[in-house]
Amino acid sequence: MKDGLSSFDVLAVTAELQSLVGGHVDKVYQREEDLIFKVNVPSGGHREMYARVGKWLCLRETPDKPETPPPFAMNLRRYLDNARIAAIEQRGFDRIVTVSFDRGTRLVFEMFGKGNVVLVEGDTALAAFRKATFRDRTIGPGMPYGFPPPTANPLAMTRDAFAASMTAAKGPLVKVLASGMNLGGLYGEEICLRAGAEKSARIADPADARLGLAYDALQEIARAIREAPQPEVVLSGGAPVDVTPIPLRQYASSERRGFPTLSEALAFYLDRAVPEPATPQQDAAAKLRRRIEAQEASVRELRDAAVQAEALAHFLYAHYAVFDDLIRRAREGTLEAGGMIAAIDHDRHVVRVAVGDITQVDLDWTRDVNQNAQLLFERKKEALAKAERAVAAIEDTQREIDRTAKAAAKVAKRPTVKATRRFWFEAYRWFFSTEGFLVIGGRDAKTNDAIVKKHLKDGDRYVHADIHGAPSCVIKDGMTAGEATLAEACAFALAWSKAWSAGLASGSAFWVLSDQVSKQAESGEYVARGAFVIRGKRNYVHDMPVRVAVGEIEHEGHRKVMAGPVEALAARSKRYVVLEPGEETKEGFARRLAAAFGVPLDEVARILPPGKVRVARAVDLKL
Repeated sequence: MKDGLSSFDVLAVTAELQSLVGGHVDKVYQREEDLIFKVNVPSGGHREMYARVGKWLCLRETPDKPETPPPFAMNLRRYLDNARIAAIEQRGFDRIVTVSFDRGTRLVFEMFGKGNVVLVEGDTALAAFRKATFRDRTIGPGMPYGFPPPTANPLAMTRDAFAASMTAAKGPLVKVLASGMNLGGLYGEEICLRAGAEKSARIADPADARLGLAYDALQEIARAIREAPQPEVVLSGGAPVDVTPIPLRQYASSERRGFPTLSEALAFYLDRAVPEPATPQQDAAAKLRRRIEAQEASVRELRDAAVQAEALAHFLYAHYAVFDDLIRRAREGTLEAGGMIAAIDHDRHVVRVAVGDITQVDLDWTRDVNQNAQLLFERKKEALAKAERAVAAIEDTQREIDRTAKAAAKVAKRPTVKATRRFWFEAYRWFFSTEGFLVIGGRDAKTNDAIVKKHLKDGDRYVHADIHGAPSCVIKDGMTAGEATLAEACAFALAWSKAWSAGLASGSAFWVLSDQVSKQAESGEYVARGAFVIRGKRNYVHDMPVRVAVGEIEHEGHRKVMAGPVEALAARSKRYVVLEPGEETKEGFARRLAAAFGVPLDEVARILPPGKVRVARAVDLKL
C-alpha cells in the first residue's frame, strides 16, 4: 500500500496548493502527527491544507478538529496568525515543499524518512515538529536551518546529461532510475515499461537508444502531470492500494477510480486505506534488528581500523630512515607542508603524512619511529578489543530477538483483538437510524456545544430529552427523515440522559428545526455552557422505554460496534444485545461485550449508556 508522497506526487500537489497563495492563515490544528491549516482564500471562504508529518500533504477538509492545540500547533498559531501565503514551491525534485509568508517566515515540509515540519525565519528555525540530528545538519528551535543536500533532478537534465548520469551510476536500469534519479520504484518501472526496456538491463554506453527512450518517457510523465493530470485511485478487491496523479500503464488492467484533483484522490485514499499498525512485539523486533545492523557495521569498521593501524606500523618500519629524518626535521622546525606532508600541527606536535592516495597517518614528533609504531600497534589492539565487545553485544541482542520472537509467538496464539476503523463522528455519541440517517449527540457540556455550533446546519433536526442534563443531539439531513428516525433519535437522547442512571422505565423527548435552537438568552437570563434556548413549537415523543441495543454493523465497508435504539440495531445488525438499566457495572459488562465482539475494551466502553446495565435479550451473541 502507498505510504507517502513520491516526488511526482509532490509536483502535482504543489500545483494544486497554488489556490492558497494570497490567502491568510486562520487557524492551525494538530492531532498527533496530523496538521490542519485553515486558510481564508482570496476567492472567498476557506480551504484546508492537511499534512501528516513525513507522509502526506494535500487539500483536504477535516470535519472533526481537535479543540486544544499541542505546543507545536500553538507555536504555529502564534507566528502564522493571519499571515498571508506568498508562495508555495517544491524544492527541486525533492520531497520538500516550502510555504513562504509575507512576514519573511517559511514553513518547510520534509516528506522523507521520519519527516519533519519546520518554521523558519531567515536561516533560523523558530519551531520544529521534532528535533533531529543528521550527519550534516541539526534541526531544532533556535538553531540554524539548512536544507538537506539536494538529490538528482532528472526533470532539469538535458538528454545528454541524463544519459551521462545514468551510465555513471552502476546497476540495473530500474534501480538507477529509482535511486539514482530520485524517481522511486513505481516510476522507475513505469519508465522502463514505456521505454520498452528490460528493467534488469545494465547500460554502460551513453549513446544506447534505450536511454533516449527512457528520457522521453520521463518527460512524457512530467508533462502529463504538469499540463493534464488525471488522478486515479488504484483499487484491489474494492480497497484502495495506490494513488497516482496520472494513469500509469502498469495499472492498466487494475480496478481504478478517477478524481478531479490529486488532493481529492488522496482524501479518498486516506479515508479508506488504513494500514495495519505494527504490534509492540513487531516494533521491538524491528528496533533490535536495526541495532544488530549498527553493531555489525561497527565491528566491520573496528576490524578495518585494526588492519589499517597494523599496516601503517609495518609501513613505518619498512621506511624507517625516511620517517626518522622526517620526525627530526619536524622537531627542529625545518619541515614544511607539501608533497607527502599533508599538515603540521605545532600545538599538538603532530605531522600528518599522506600514505598513498587515501590513507594518512599522524606522527608525534616528540616520539621516535619505534614509539610511533608502538602507538599504532596499541590502536590496533584497542580496536580489536572493542570489536570483541561489539560481537558480544551482537550475541546479547540476538538472544533478545529470540526472546521477543517467542513472546510474539505466544501473543499470536491468543484471540486477535483489532481496533475498528475510526470515523469523525466517534468523537460524539452516535448511531445510524433504520432509514440510514446519522444521529450524533454530545458526551458532555463541551461536546454539546460543539454538536450545535459545528454540526447543526440548515436541514438538520435538533433532538433533546425532556430531562435536565440530557445530551444535545442532531439528525444530519433530518429534514428528509421519516417518523421512524425522529422517534429513534428521541429514544437515543432519552437513553443517554440521566434517566438511565436514575433507573427510570420510560420518558419523553422532543425534536425541533435547526433555526429554533439558539445560544442567545432572553434579557436578564444566562445560558450555561452546553445548554441552548429552544424557541417555538416542540415536537414531543412520549412514553418511550429507556433501553438500548449494542451490536455489530457495517459502515463504508468497515465493521463497527454501534449502540442505539433497539429498532435501529434490529434493522442493521445480526448480532446484538438489548440493555436496560440494571445492576451490572458498566465496566464489567464492557469487558464481556468487548470479548464477544473481539474489539478493544475502550471501543465498547465509550458507547455504552451512562450507568449500570441488565441484559434484557441477546440475539446470536454469547456473552
